[in-house]
Amino acid sequence: MPELVLSASDDHVQRLAKERDPIRAIIELIWNGIDAEADRVDVNFERDHLDAITRVFVQDWGHGISVDEVEQTFGEIGNSWKSRSKRSKHGKRRLWGSKGEGRLHAFALGDRVEWISVARDSVKKRWRLTIKGDRTDRGRFAYETVEVSRKEALGTVFIAHNDSQFQAVQRLDSDRARASIAATFAPFLLNNPSVQLNYDGTPINPSEQIADDKTMERVVESEEGSFTYSLRLIEWKAGRHHSIYYGESTDHAIFEHDAKDIEPRYNFSLYVAWPGIGDSSSEIALGDLAPSPYAELVRDVKSAIREYFTWRRRQDRRDQIEIWKKSGVYPYKEPPQSEAEKVERATFDLISGTLSAHIAQAKASASLTLHLLQNVIRHEPESLLKILHEVLALPPSDREALTELIESTSLSNIIRSTSKVADRGRFLVALDHIIYDTVGSKHVEEKDHLHRMLEKELWVFGEEYNVMRSERGLTEALRTHLRLSGLPTDKVRPVQTPEGKGGRLDLHLAVSKREHGRVRHLVVELKAPGITIDRKELDQVEDYANTIITEPRFRNGSSTWDFILVGSKLGGTARNRVHAEGVRRGLFHDPPVRDEAQPRVQAFVRTWREIIDENRSRLEFFSDALAHDPSLPESLAYLRKAHAKSIPDSLRDDPGSEETPTG
Repeated sequence: MPELVLSASDDHVQRLAKERDPIRAIIELIWNGIDAEADRVDVNFERDHLDAITRVFVQDWGHGISVDEVEQTFGEIGNSWKSRSKRSKHGKRRLWGSKGEGRLHAFALGDRVEWISVARDSVKKRWRLTIKGDRTDRGRFAYETVEVSRKEALGTVFIAHNDSQFQAVQRLDSDRARASIAATFAPFLLNNPSVQLNYDGTPINPSEQIADDKTMERVVESEEGSFTYSLRLIEWKAGRHHSIYYGESTDHAIFEHDAKDIEPRYNFSLYVAWPGIGDSSSEIALGDLAPSPYAELVRDVKSAIREYFTWRRRQDRRDQIEIWKKSGVYPYKEPPQSEAEKVERATFDLISGTLSAHIAQAKASASLTLHLLQNVIRHEPESLLKILHEVLALPPSDREALTELIESTSLSNIIRSTSKVADRGRFLVALDHIIYDTVGSKHVEEKDHLHRMLEKELWVFGEEYNVMRSERGLTEALRTHLRLSGLPTDKVRPVQTPEGKGGRLDLHLAVSKREHGRVRHLVVELKAPGITIDRKELDQVEDYANTIITEPRFRNGSSTWDFILVGSKLGGTARNRVHAEGVRRGLFHDPPVRDEAQPRVQAFVRTWREIIDENRSRLEFFSDALAHDPSLPESLAYLRKAHAKSIPDSLRDDPGSEETPTG
């Protein structure tokens, strides 16, 4: 049996064989079949009783290996005829291989390899050619030829015998291997639908696995000048594939690069086509360190991937928001009424859309999560940072973008302020209803309803009050007074009114204004809507006020006490006792200060209507100020710049601009 001896050392052949990469070997053998103009290539495995792969078969129905060309085809490393021809033997296809090294990859599949090929010679006779090689002597191939009938089908069968149970071969029996094969040949199979590729008994049909297929062109500036290249990006429905393929055309790659570090979330294959790439796989492999123009090409390809998937994430977020709206779980039911509300809504959409993968799909769970997220964004957005950094496995780009968004001081302030205005406005509407509604007000009580609500809404009486005592007696009021005055509180005896009663205060609010060394107290006495304020109610509050003056332990000339009696309507006696106009409006008790140690004490009557209307006026002023806040344009500009494709159309400079990145 004649032999073909390669003019290279065994260790050199071993390096070229890449024996730890069986998937690459299968890819090379499939390309050989395609270059042989086959319309069908099958990859099959023979397994033992433990389901381990013992033999690998790659069969094609191409024109085969001619006996006239065997010495040139197998006898040399490099100098392949393919490098001198751009088309296959009969001009049917553009050639893929060109280095003359592909057959050496076969040793990654087994200890012994063989090719059995039927082809025509130069005078149209058919010959069966059998070529055998062994890993123990990689540079030597034995072959024999036998003339066969014209009826014998053309084509080649490759067989690898995995006698030593080479473990790497078992990787062929994996989803990763199938995904890699499908991704490598997807452009070719999509462009050549008549070609069949079967892997382990199952057709490789990329069109069934494609989630999206985009093409684009980009221009690159390099030291050598500018050039244009094209991209084809295929997203896969499933799998874990993240690869870039470089070649002169999108369906014939010379080099594959793992792109998981560029985009780990989406499953995709990117096919880079540039006529100037030639046979420069070694330069492309250097990445950013490659000489010009390859380094510029690699960098621009990475940028294209990042730009595209940034756009994809934005699209996914917007789509998810629409799904939530249609299902009724989106927490905002009405359109935003101001620019500030638009900012809050856009911020919520950005954050919730980014976190959508971590939000349950069940309607009830999604609704609860989104409402909680809305509340956190409104009131304490900083607490989200811990979730972003320590809990959720977000891609770094998403995590950094959200961190920057949340830490935007002006943005957070606007959201908090907008939320506060909206919440307070809703509370005033509700308070107005329960006080003045002819039916509902009959069921409102001081202790069970008004006290409990107003304990949480102290801003109704003044923003400055930060210490509050509810439903406490005068003794507790004394403790608060002493504490704010810097005096001890551990030996306080009970305080009584002049009539000998303990006296209970509905709401006692107090604040210490340190810059003036003063302590200000506000005592609110609440009356249910059904009670008319008259002599009895005025006298009750006046007794409390007089106790502050007569009780020695309250004596502190730097303290002031304002008592406010609040109800829905006044009787005749009350109207006669209170001032009706000016700064003293509502004042009914204003005892003179007789010495420097006596606290200043005043008592007023206020109706709920006065309190509600005054607060509404303050909110309107605050809303107007917020709308003209100089930080609002800054926040809007930030959202438009950093998240242009994610925010609502009404906030974008170019509404409707949702085109796919094209470079």
